[in-house]
Parts: sequence; C-alpha cells; structure tokens
Amino acid sequence: MTEVERWAVFERAVDGPVTVEFRHESGEGAYVESFTDADRQLLRFMPSLEGSWRYTLAGEAHSFTCTPATTHGPVRRVGSGLRWADGTPYHPLTTTWFGSADNWAEACRALAASPFNRVRLRAHLDRLAHLDQQVQDLLAVGMAAEIVVCDVVPELVNRLAAYRNISWCLEADTDVRALAELDSGRHLISVHSAADPGVPWLTHLSIPLENLRGVSALRRDYAKPVHVDACGYEGNGSTPETSLTGQEMLTRIWEGTVRGAHVAHGEWYVDADGGPWSGGGARPTGVVAQRLRLLREVLDELPDGVEPIDDYRDAPTLAVPGSYYLQYLGEHRFPERTFSLPAGAYQVEVMDVWNHSVRRTHETVSDTLTVRLPGAQYQAIQIRRTT
Repeated sequence: MTEVERWAVFERAVDGPVTVEFRHESGEGAYVESFTDADRQLLRFMPSLEGSWRYTLAGEAHSFTCTPATTHGPVRRVGSGLRWADGTPYHPLTTTWFGSADNWAEACRALAASPFNRVRLRAHLDRLAHLDQQVQDLLAVGMAAEIVVCDVVPELVNRLAAYRNISWCLEADTDVRALAELDSGRHLISVHSAADPGVPWLTHLSIPLENLRGVSALRRDYAKPVHVDACGYEGNGSTPETSLTGQEMLTRIWEGTVRGAHVAHGEWYVDADGGPWSGGGARPTGVVAQRLRLLREVLDELPDGVEPIDDYRDAPTLAVPGSYYLQYLGEHRFPERTFSLPAGAYQVEVMDVWNHSVRRTHETVSDTLTVRLPGAQYQAIQIRRTT
C-alpha cells in the first residue's frame, strides 16, 4: 500500500480533468481538483491526519496510509499569533524576491544561506511550472513561500495547495472565497491592504506600513497576526520607498517585530548583480540582510507565550511577564533602562543590532534592575530569568 508522510504530498497521474474526494477513516475529507502539468494531468493532496485515506477514481476505490510526520507541518493562525500545525510557535523572517527564472538558482542558494526563513514570490500565470519548482526548492531547504496572487485560477491553487510551506497573499478582496474553496490545504490567506481585514476568512493582515508604531493599534483592533509585507526597501532606487538607508530599514524591521508584527525585508540597489534583489536579483548586496542574523537568533530563542506589553510605553517590549523581556530602543540613545522584575537571577544581554555585538551579564534582582547602556542608537535589551 502507498505510504505518505503526514503533511507531505500525495501525487498521482490521472486520465483527464477530475475532482476527487479524499476521505480519512475518521470521516474528515477534502475535495481536490487535478491540474495540467506539461502533457499530463496530476492530482496532489496534503494529508493532515495519520491513518488510512480513501478515494475513488474512475469508479475504482483506492487508498493510501498516512504515516507520522517528521516536520512541523503547515503554519496555522492561533489567536493573534502563528504556530506550526504541531503546535510549535512560528516566527517568520521574510524577504521579498519578485523575479523570473533567470537568477533563481543563485537566489535560492543565497536564501538558504541567509537569516530568512520565508520569501515572498509573485505568481505569474504563464510561468506556473517555474513557480512550482521554486516552492519545491524552498521546501527542500526548509523555507516558506508567500505566494502573491493577482488573479485566482484553479490551475494555480490545485498545483500548489498540497505543499505545506506556502501561504497566500491576494491583491483583490473579491478572490478570497474562491481561493479558500479551492485550497484543500487550508493555508493562511491575506489580502494586501484589505478593505476590511477583520473578516473571518482572512487569517491575518498584510499591509504596507512605513511607521511601524502603527502595528500596536492593528493588533489591538483586529486581534490577528500582522504581516507588514512592505515597509520600504534598503537601496538607491529613484523613489522614497526604494532608497532607505540600511539603518532605517533595520530599525523598521526591529521596531515592528518587537511590537508583535512580522516585517518583510526588501532591497533595491539598482546596480546590484543581476538587478535589485527584490526585483529578482542574484543575491542581497546590502548590509541589512546580514545584520538580521542577530534578530534571527533572537526569534529562534523566543519563549512560548511571548506577547507585546504596555508596561514600558516609551519603547516597544515583548515579554513573558516575570521571566522574559525583549525591548528595542531604536534611534533613542538612552544611558540606562530600569525594569521592575520579580526577585531572582537573570541573564541580561545588551545588543547593538547595527554592529551585531552582544554584551552579556548575570544579575541578581530584588525588585528592580537598571541596565546600563552605551548611549548609542539601535540598541536592544534581552532579559531572561535563570531561577
């Protein structure tokens, strides 16, 4: 009997266009439509439950066994946060790459070696086979793909919905329900600058935002995950949004992240190898991509349950109150910061996010902790309780 790992891809060739119902032994089911790939018809399905799955094709009964997962699965919304399907917290660090096939092989190698674990790709309906290969290449290196869609067509959704590493970002509200009905994988769906991001069929917000302080109000008003998919681009482009300094780009990403959002990186150096990175270049050539490695390390070690808090209103702060704090100071050059903490022992890290340096100390606290700072810009403080 055929075996397919949970959240992997079941695929088979079929004769002619078909719509097939896959039914799990528990009764859960999903409808999947075939799509055209070169000169053949394919059927793809991502099983979400272990055990026996059955389906009928041309009047004949078939089945396969879904075996235990060796991955976290797809990403799901849980309240105002994101988790993998197995319950593990998910913290994306995204970059934008809207290119063609020309530089993809080199760009994919650059992505695999970067601090990013998610990339925004644009769907071109005349190049779906290439987009399919891109998603497979990213899956092989453990990266997610946000598919930016102008027009929803069954061919696109039926081809990609079985991949666990995708999410959708539409450019028109009118296509949301059509996409949700076609997507058997039940992936995350957003609309760029949605007229009403609060509607239930949108799993999260996707917004352009230059002032990242606005993240706090968006999270409060909509109680959904917030993706800032365009905060600007580090580069030397001819428009204000494509000519940010490295410092400005980096501080926008940190500011939005510590306010509880997921902020996409963009880069637009017109003289870069193969063109601007976010326009489909071969590799990032700016300074921000490398300086985000410190943020990637911080995100990878965030404790479960971390949320923005209002205790320190002059600086964005993520916390698990009493045990963990992450505060970003941005352009301010504070000489010190004082925290009210439960008595105990703490590890304190003062991080210079621009120069990628960390000063680590261990402190014993009775009621307050004053952290001395270098009086420079782009500092962050991370405090972990050790007892």
